[in-house]
Amino acid sequence: MKLKVLASILMLFSLTTFAVGGGGKLLDLLVNESGLVELLTRNGIEAAAARQVQHNIANSLTSLGLTGQSASPEALQRVIAGLGTSREDRKIKTSLLKLLNQDAEVLKKGEMVEAINNLIYLANRHGVRGSLVLACSECVNESLFIHGFKFSMEEVSRPAVKKLFESNIIPNEPRELSRFIASKMKRLNVGDYSKTSSKLVAPEREKSLAIFLALAEKNSPATKVERDFIDAVLAISTTPSGQVKLLNESNPHSLWSTFAINGADEEYLTGMTALLKETAERGKDNVSKKDAFFEVLDDTIGSTSKEAQDGVNSLRIQTCFFGK
Repeated sequence: MKLKVLASILMLFSLTTFAVGGGGKLLDLLVNESGLVELLTRNGIEAAAARQVQHNIANSLTSLGLTGQSASPEALQRVIAGLGTSREDRKIKTSLLKLLNQDAEVLKKGEMVEAINNLIYLANRHGVRGSLVLACSECVNESLFIHGFKFSMEEVSRPAVKKLFESNIIPNEPRELSRFIASKMKRLNVGDYSKTSSKLVAPEREKSLAIFLALAEKNSPATKVERDFIDAVLAISTTPSGQVKLLNESNPHSLWSTFAINGADEEYLTGMTALLKETAERGKDNVSKKDAFFEVLDDTIGSTSKEAQDGVNSLRIQTCFFGK
């Protein structure tokens, strides 16, 4: 079982100038599937990764309420310009609007990637389709991460999570979302969100945290497998004194974001639950559980394949589970 879940974990997990043919603004390309994919592949991004970028953009447009005939360049600009944002998000919106109106022929790769990152970020923070949730590319698509794409945007597939959104339990508006998280953390006695550093929960990951906290409630639609996983995450978050601190600078982890990853099926959750319980027991005398986690993984792989060993070493470098 341990080797099987390790394989599942590993599976889940140059600013050159673009040469563009045909001209047009970036705004036009983002709503033109064939044009965008062609542009990305022509400039060194693998076909599969390029299609995933386009998929993420399409989901972002849907999140912003732009589908079918409504997904025009003019409508996209109008929606972005009309977003009510915080001071921090306003800077991102201003940068995106500027890049959207650039002639694609003179854009650099870094500018294109920045614009796409900003579009996905804003769609996640201010979109009207809450069930479309952002995930970190470093953890779910290494090819995208290598090219500088920070985020993926996916429709959540877990029935329990879908019920949360269908019941409008999780707010879409950023301020309401922060208040929701603070209230849930206090109610569940897992920490004080008002004292939490943004290094532990970036704004774009608040929705994933809200999903975890909502499912942790006793009357939530979580399945037994999901509740067992939640208990294991809380065990990982427990200090030697017995206090649960889900968000702890001395024990930084983002295991709470797992429910936003569509590849995390029942088998994956079951395996991860066993792994985390063993980690919590082995690391019970230490605040940080990172070393214990990788000790358990090292014991699991033993002297199996070099590929598995390389995969665990990659996880050590990434921040998908634990902070650096």
